[in-house]
Amino acid sequence: MKHPQKNMLIVEDNPLIGEKILNASKRVLPFKNIRLTPTLHEAISYLKETDVDIVTLDLSLPDGNGIELLKWFKENNKLPKVYVSSTSRELKRTCLRYGAQDFFDKSSDFEKLINTISNTLPID
Repeated sequence: MKHPQKNMLIVEDNPLIGEKILNASKRVLPFKNIRLTPTLHEAISYLKETDVDIVTLDLSLPDGNGIELLKWFKENNKLPKVYVSSTSRELKRTCLRYGAQDFFDKSSDFEKLINTISNTLPID
């Protein structure tokens, strides 16, 4: 049976981390599209035009906080699986309250994040 094709958005302002997540994600699931955006504004612009299944979200962005994107999803009835990757562990509870599926420590949980992404969507 054919694998479902899914869309993913990576919101990460650090290009090295963003590319690392992008490359690892391509290896674990057959994504139709993976988009890497470094800002909150670019992410929202993309999301207005494209439905995504998975989002990895950095909280500290040059033009705002990733929690603003979590609020935007709720306000616009968008329900992707959002995985926050940040060093701001004190915001974990807030992210989960606003709809994040899980929270990963950017400094130590990279493999855990990728494993979670690979187990997120059913592969037929």
